[in-house]
Amino acid sequence: GEEDEVGEGVAAAVVAARDQGSASSSPYPLIPSSSRPPSPTNALVLLDEVGAGTDPSEGTALAIALLKHLANRAQLTMATTHYGELKALKYQDSRFENASVEFDETTLSPTYRLLWGIPGRSNALAIARRLGLNTTVVDEATALMGVGSQNDVNQVIAGLEAQRRDQEDRSQAAAELLAATEKLHDEVQRKADLLRDREQELKLQQQAAVQAAIADAKRDIAKVIRRLQKGDTTAQDAQRATEAVDAIASAHLPKAAPAPAKPGYRPAVGDRVRIPSLGQTAEVLTAPDDDHRITVRFGLMKTTVSLADIESLRGEKAEVPAKAKPVDTVPAAQAAPPAPAIRTSRNTIDLRGMRVAESESVLEDAIAKGSGALWIIHGHGTGKLKAGVHEYLKRHPQVQRFEPAAQADGGTGVTVAYL
Repeated sequence: GEEDEVGEGVAAAVVAARDQGSASSSPYPLIPSSSRPPSPTNALVLLDEVGAGTDPSEGTALAIALLKHLANRAQLTMATTHYGELKALKYQDSRFENASVEFDETTLSPTYRLLWGIPGRSNALAIARRLGLNTTVVDEATALMGVGSQNDVNQVIAGLEAQRRDQEDRSQAAAELLAATEKLHDEVQRKADLLRDREQELKLQQQAAVQAAIADAKRDIAKVIRRLQKGDTTAQDAQRATEAVDAIASAHLPKAAPAPAKPGYRPAVGDRVRIPSLGQTAEVLTAPDDDHRITVRFGLMKTTVSLADIESLRGEKAEVPAKAKPVDTVPAAQAAPPAPAIRTSRNTIDLRGMRVAESESVLEDAIAKGSGALWIIHGHGTGKLKAGVHEYLKRHPQVQRFEPAAQADGGTGVTVAYL
C-alpha cells in the first residue's frame, strides 16, 4: 500500500490489486494503520469495494464499523460495495444514503444514469448466462442464491428498480398527457375566442343591417304620410308601406311569442296603445263600439282599428268576442280583411242633397277610381238616400263589404265601403 499527501487536509490511501490477497491480515484492508483521518471539516473519503478481500462476514462487519467511524469524522464519504448489509445501512442510520448507476441487462452495460436512493444489485448470474456459461451451473447457482440473505436484498433491490421504472414510465405518460391536455386546452380556447369574436361581428353586422333597413322604411313611410296629409295619395299606399316595414321586421328581428289576451282589458279614451301591424303607438280617441272597433290617432292621422289589432304598452291584449255575421254585408266567402282605414279627401265623397239616381253615378265614378276604403257621406235626413246607397253597394261587384263609420267620423251618417 502507498500513502500520499495530496494537499492540505486531503490524504489518499491506495491498495493496489497485487496487495489485495494479503489485505486480510491487516485490520483496515483499505486504510493503512499509519494513515490518520483528516479533519472533519474538509475531509473527502473515497472507498472502492470497502471491506473486500477477506471473509465476507468479517469484511461486512469491518466495512460497517469503518463507515460509521468515518461518518463521525469526514465531511463526505463515498464507498462502493457488493455487500447487501451495507446497502441496508441507510435504513438503520440516517447519515447514509444509497445510490447506484443503472445497468442495462439487455446490453450488459451501464447506462451511466445515477439512481439516487436505490442501491445497485449484483448482476453476476445474468451476465454469466448471457456470456454462455453452462446453464446447469447458472441454474444451480440461482437455486443456491435463494437460501441466502443476500438474495433477499437483491430481490428488494430488483423490486425497487422495477417500481422506479414503473414510476418513471407513469411520470413520462402523465407529462405527455399534461402537455397534450394543455395543447388541446389552448386550441379550444383559441377557437372559442374566434367563434366569440365572429359571433359578435355577425351580430353587429346584422344589427347595422336591420337598423339601416328600418331607417329606410321609416323614411318611405314619412314620405307617404306627407303625401297623405297633402291629399296626393290613397290609404292603399300607406298599407303597402306598412307591409314593407312588417316584412323587414319579420325577416330580421327576433320572433316574439304573441302576448296572451288579458281578461277584462279594455282601452279607455286617452290611453296610449300600440298597433303592432303599423309599428305605431297611438292615442285612443273613442271607446270601443258594438263592432269592437276604436278610433285612434298617431301623429296627424286618425284611423279606426279593431281591438284585436291593438295592445297596451305593457303587452296586454283585449279579449274580442266572436263577431256575429253582419246583415248589410256581402257573403263571407267574398269578404277579405280590410286595409288600415285612413280617411283622406281622395277617398271621401259627399252625397248630401242629391237624389238616389244622382248619387249612383257619383258612387260609380268613385268606386271605379278608388281602392281600399271609401267614405260616403249621406247624412240622416229621411233615410231614403242612405237606403239607396246601401242597396247600390250591395249590388256592386267591387264592394266587399260596408259598415257605418266610427262615431268620430260621422257615425251612421257616413258609410264606409271596402273595395
